[in-house]
Amino acid sequence: MSLMKWMRKNNKKLMAIVVIVLMIAFIGGSAFSALMHGSGGANKAAAYYGAKQKITHNDLRIAEHELKLLEELGAADQLRNRGDLQGFLLAELLFAQSRDSAGMMEMARQTIQRNQLRISDKQLKDLYESRTVPSDIYWILLREEAKSAGIYVSGEEVGKSLGQGLGQSYSAMMRTLVDRHGVPEKNILATYGKLIAVLQYAQIISSMQNVTTSQVRHIARRESESLDVEFVKLEASAFADKTQTPSAEALAQQFDQYKACVPGDVTETNPFGFGYRLPNRVQFDYIALKLSDVASIIKQPTDEDAELYYQQNRARQFTEKAPANPNDPNSPQIDRVKSYLEVADDIMAQLRRQRIVTKAEQILQEARSTADLYLPRPVDGNEPTLAQRKAKAGDYAKIAQDLSVKYSIPLYNGTTGLLSAADIRADRYLRRMYLTNYGYNPVPLPMVLFSLKEFGDDATVLQTSSAAQQFTSIGPAKDPMSASASDVSGQIMLIARVVAAEPDAAPASFDFSYSTQTLNLGDPSVQKDKLFSVKDQIVKDLQTLAAWDTTGAKAAEFMAMATKDGWDSAITQFNKLYGEQAKADPNDPNVFRLDRRMGLQRISQADLEVLATQLSNTPGGNAYLNEARVESRLADRFYSLAEDPNIATYLPKIMEFKPERCYYVVKTLSLNPLYQEQFQKIKGMVLGREEFGQSQSLGVVHLNPANILKRMNFRSAQSAENPAKNKAKTESKDAS
Repeated sequence: MSLMKWMRKNNKKLMAIVVIVLMIAFIGGSAFSALMHGSGGANKAAAYYGAKQKITHNDLRIAEHELKLLEELGAADQLRNRGDLQGFLLAELLFAQSRDSAGMMEMARQTIQRNQLRISDKQLKDLYESRTVPSDIYWILLREEAKSAGIYVSGEEVGKSLGQGLGQSYSAMMRTLVDRHGVPEKNILATYGKLIAVLQYAQIISSMQNVTTSQVRHIARRESESLDVEFVKLEASAFADKTQTPSAEALAQQFDQYKACVPGDVTETNPFGFGYRLPNRVQFDYIALKLSDVASIIKQPTDEDAELYYQQNRARQFTEKAPANPNDPNSPQIDRVKSYLEVADDIMAQLRRQRIVTKAEQILQEARSTADLYLPRPVDGNEPTLAQRKAKAGDYAKIAQDLSVKYSIPLYNGTTGLLSAADIRADRYLRRMYLTNYGYNPVPLPMVLFSLKEFGDDATVLQTSSAAQQFTSIGPAKDPMSASASDVSGQIMLIARVVAAEPDAAPASFDFSYSTQTLNLGDPSVQKDKLFSVKDQIVKDLQTLAAWDTTGAKAAEFMAMATKDGWDSAITQFNKLYGEQAKADPNDPNVFRLDRRMGLQRISQADLEVLATQLSNTPGGNAYLNEARVESRLADRFYSLAEDPNIATYLPKIMEFKPERCYYVVKTLSLNPLYQEQFQKIKGMVLGREEFGQSQSLGVVHLNPANILKRMNFRSAQSAENPAKNKAKTESKDAS
């Protein structure tokens, strides 16, 4: 039979096949997955866990049905509203499709920061990115894990709890669920009991690390004890010879010893915190405009615009609570609506600011669209190369020039030097730049700039968006206060694109230098051609080091003056003798002064660990951490002096402090200790808080999707049944 005759004879079958294929293609991957979900029989293994426990296709259907039932019972919201992180994380793992991810992640971050939990942004994002199997798999594994540990919650307990929470609506809701799902009430309650058991097991396993009595006492002392101290601080840099030029040999020796050290990282072998390691740096092109220039081209709001705004927002924005009797502040509160005349000027100013910001964003969005118009897109999942993006990136200089002509305002463009996060924070404009399209809340510009993959593990984690890419525009970035600032004369807005990224590294030699030029907005007073020089930093450090012994001698000289003539007289005399040479600012009236630190408290290692975790996703966060560590060392030194029972006979006293490269001449020390009665009152609160914090921090580890699969020894049926074949594939990939 010819092919044509066969096709005419079987045309109905062919059309049916075509319709089915088109239907699957139209509906998409979910339909295809559903068709394949049960292939091979309901009791055939889809996966394995533990030693040789089997997960069948029927198990997956049951798990999917249970999760749907739990969601209709409101389990997702109930878990998220518990007020603890474990309930929130479990809800995100099992019911991720029912929430606003950006809002949920921001809520989790706020909980972590508020409770000082040792959980990093990377750990939080891993909870979303390390998911490799559907939610029903995690539900099966967690459910069976809790069951094997002997955790059981009866349906009677669940019913009582739900009944109390739902009140009269419990019966109606349960009837609806029974009718809809065709299962008895006891099965519904049993399913909810499994969820409670999973949560209880997570809480138990995350609370295994007990807080000891000595730990509680130590924490209570640290939080409740304080110290008052008066001192004069003498910095070695104040007595350094600025004209001294170290020899090439001295420069090379200092450089070789500390080139790999991070500046400010104090250790036993580096007590002064010398360091010349270069931080992560980015260089970027920019197009910027001044909002004061944009103000000249907007359409000014009219009285009609202002009155319309007032009418539309009167109830929400211009109504306030006020006493019914203005002469009696205790009279009942009533709603008072401000008249249009009271707020007309404010409305006009607000509308004007909004139009300025909107116009500026429109211009820069146009610049960004033009610059990125021809950038290559991913092909078959492969990202374009850096060279390909660079070749197709638009010319910022030409774009800025064209838009300047089009809108009759100046647009500034240029390329920065290699800027660290600290350089960006030091710039008067860049430190105020935030982006509004990279998360639930505005994100600081450095967070996006330093999210590049070129920084490896040091790259910042953007919770709700992809990392930045070189030669791809970022922005518009602006000061969040620009929409409410009474004066826009100092406000700018910009777009940027990274054109070079340098991960942290030791410099090649002590002669190494690079540009740290920031924005050039036509201000003649701004320093041009700013350079960072490793050699200059080494020279300053060697000059300070050479003055160390001299500074100790000056401290002894000052203490002798203070003991003989009184502190006020000694300070005045010391400023006359050494103040001029020590001044960093010629307008500073006094370099040496009596300082006071009242209520100084210790910083514990646990607090430093929390700070390290929370700063781990902050560009340049190590600088803040090193400052906190130095502050902790200083507090410990003062406390060690104050705890000496004979300290009163030793004062005034000289205390050297190498991390700050200074000497303290201490006048008074007063310790405010924690007494036993106070400890008894607060120890319960401290114990509860510490146990809660440890449990929540460990909960992130316990509920991490990758950890669940690993500890339950999860593997797909294919990989379990073809170990030799999979091993060969892995070895082949490793070899290539």
